[in-house]
Amino acid sequence: MTSGPIRYHITAAGDGDAPIDIVLAGRDAEGRVLSSLTGEIRPADLADVTELVTSTLAGLVAVRQPPVARRRPGNQGVRWSVADDERLVARFRAGTPERELMAEFGRTRGGIRARLEHLGEVEPAGPAVTVTEPDRSP
Repeated sequence: MTSGPIRYHITAAGDGDAPIDIVLAGRDAEGRVLSSLTGEIRPADLADVTELVTSTLAGLVAVRQPPVARRRPGNQGVRWSVADDERLVARFRAGTPERELMAEFGRTRGGIRARLEHLGEVEPAGPAVTVTEPDRSP
């Protein structure tokens, strides 16, 4: 397998119940070893070791990669104008898909929903929760 300028090669040797010798090497174009992994595995352990190595390496890849920057919608946190409200209501009533509204107004799904609730175009998502103190009078 080749990944960019590095070529990876794996060899496994062994027969019967003898341990399997495994060598993994990653070499550059000049043949220099950049990565290597060697060891032995009992044939009876192949399935468990495969699962363990695969999940461990996948976890390392996830941890070592730079975090993905999440883009905020352009208008998140910006006040809605009267013109925006009128356009949102018109587009909503015309049946514009939610994704289009999100893109057009530069808002999140929750932002669009909250504004439509505020404007009376949709029912609130759920009942408001009121926390009251217990009555402690004698």
